[in-house]
Amino acid sequence: MLDYTNLKALATVVETGGFERAARVLCITQSAVSQRIRALEERIGQSLLIRSVPVTATPAGKRLLRHYHQVALLESELGSELNADDPHKPTQIAIAVNADSLATWFLPALSPLFARYGWLMKLIVDDESYTHNLLKNGEAVGCVTTNAEPMAGCSAEFLGVMRYRCVATPEFIERFFAAGLTQDALAKAPAVIFSTKDRLHERFLAKHFSLPSSGFYQHTVPSSEGFLDAICQHLGYGMVGHLQADKLIAAGVLIDLCPSVTMDVALYWQHWNIKAKYTTIIYRALAVAARQVLGEKTA
Repeated sequence: MLDYTNLKALATVVETGGFERAARVLCITQSAVSQRIRALEERIGQSLLIRSVPVTATPAGKRLLRHYHQVALLESELGSELNADDPHKPTQIAIAVNADSLATWFLPALSPLFARYGWLMKLIVDDESYTHNLLKNGEAVGCVTTNAEPMAGCSAEFLGVMRYRCVATPEFIERFFAAGLTQDALAKAPAVIFSTKDRLHERFLAKHFSLPSSGFYQHTVPSSEGFLDAICQHLGYGMVGHLQADKLIAAGVLIDLCPSVTMDVALYWQHWNIKAKYTTIIYRALAVAARQVLGEKTA
């Protein structure tokens, strides 16, 4: 039987990034935190932490963290049912989500639900191609991801398709694409991408213009709002999701550089296969909202 006091210490060290911070959160000494981790490692027979800056979990540590967070979620649900009239400790639910969803449809889908039940939302933002790693590591109970194949111990449900359009301002087009969207013009015009993890723009240029990943200049703006603003401020052209792009195109702020072409990204909700009502209710709320704003699955 695992000591959940020690597991909580492990989770806190990883969440805070170090033993000293974990000690402050747990209101114990740093030595006591170290003793709890050592006892857990001796019980498991493996190292659970990489003593780096910040401290991170080993593969064995990640498996333990996933187990701990699953049990904590079930215990929180049970506590809520047994003490329905005592809301002194609201349930915190960690969800991994991509920035474009967060900036558009995600919060309106879940805010009424979290307000109704008094839950606390802990959002972890990452590229949609990487959010499943946060679920795998136990850092989130569910994630919005591009991975259709459910991971071990998880379920995957289709949400919808985010359609990305290649857009720029009229001023930018006049400066760089006056002669059209040619390979030569694309090699000279600066693009705006979200982050170094984001490969959507790279795939667009490779698929439709045979341009290699090193064949264009780019601004990197790791903020959904900042990314869109950079394009609207004439810094570059970029791939913008239809929920943001369509309104700006209709207003004449942006122009679709390839009206007949979209880059479609299918989104899925993956969550742990545990009998917790939280993940089921959250998926239902996301599914209802997704059906209203996202596209249907492409062939």
